[in-house]
Amino acid sequence: MSELPMKPSSFTLKFRPLLLTAGLGLLVMNTTLSAAPLQTTPQQEFQEVYQAFQQAQADPNTPKMELQQLAFAAYLRGRDYFGAEHINTANLALNYLFLLDSQQRVGEQPHALAALVVRSYQDEYANDAIELLDPLLLALETMPEANADRISAYELQFAEIFAARRAENPEFVLTIKTAMAEQLLRLNQNRPELWTSLYEDSKKLFGENHANTIKTAFYAAMEDAGKEDFEQAITRLEHVVEADAKGKAAVIQLQLAAYYRLVSFYERLDKPEKVTETLVSLGAMNSELGGPRVEEALFRVNPTFPPEDAQAGREGTVELIYDVGIDGHPQNIRIISQTNEAFGESAKEAVARWLYVPAYEDGQPVVRKDVEVQLDFKLQKD
Repeated sequence: MSELPMKPSSFTLKFRPLLLTAGLGLLVMNTTLSAAPLQTTPQQEFQEVYQAFQQAQADPNTPKMELQQLAFAAYLRGRDYFGAEHINTANLALNYLFLLDSQQRVGEQPHALAALVVRSYQDEYANDAIELLDPLLLALETMPEANADRISAYELQFAEIFAARRAENPEFVLTIKTAMAEQLLRLNQNRPELWTSLYEDSKKLFGENHANTIKTAFYAAMEDAGKEDFEQAITRLEHVVEADAKGKAAVIQLQLAAYYRLVSFYERLDKPEKVTETLVSLGAMNSELGGPRVEEALFRVNPTFPPEDAQAGREGTVELIYDVGIDGHPQNIRIISQTNEAFGESAKEAVARWLYVPAYEDGQPVVRKDVEVQLDFKLQKD
């Protein structure tokens, strides 16, 4: 770290690491600035703004938006004083970016700052330095849309860092690699082989029920489904829902999402018993979590247009009423009104295949009575 020509007052820049790496003790950046007698206006302006930020940061009642504004002002003054590519300017940019919410971080301006940090750190540290991890993750996290060249360059940098540490700390490398893969997924960068290897490595290193194993199993399944390998996707998702969540909210949410997808995949592979079993499990879990009743059908099929009516150019409407059983299947389907019997029969056959998350009251499954729906039979106009 370059020394700053500033005295006699001294103060310390404290930068927060990303949440992911904070728990691992990766990067707690403390850059001490030794201050010389105030000689230049940029120096004085920077000190004043940065000290105002420090005071606000020390006060737990400071509104987050105010803290963000002060951090950004400190970055701007630091850029004027240290220079745009200086390591201290990069740290000030990091300080600001870490104060942003995850949604605020995605955008052209945040990504430009993150890219600046990456360049500054690359100049300051060796290619395989651990200090580069947070800036690289942040560069992916802030990217508003995929940039193939930058992504490729970042992946090569990650690979060097991982290679240097895989033998001595494989668990750490696996955790960071998973975070990298999640950001690539957000940018629609499909990496099926990467997710498969992450899942297999996580099972070996962390065990079947570890949060990282559940996460990698879920995303590996999504990649399998993208390739229409539904059997493999089901195998991985069954692992997700059968794992012991140990009360971890993130794992429970993944299990809930896995149940939803299993219903669709079992239906595709014509496994009605598994569909029913999964619907019941999904309803019970949703009730246990205190989630709202799911009113809309989880799975629908459209009615078949009767050929004779289509040839004659006839359109129509059918109104139905039915109950949803405790297994999530429509039952007792009745026709309220119909344009003709052919439309009515087609509508009934379609609704009979619909699937719902079973309803629960006071922790017990209940039949949902008298659900009404209207199906319209319309011909496409050229």
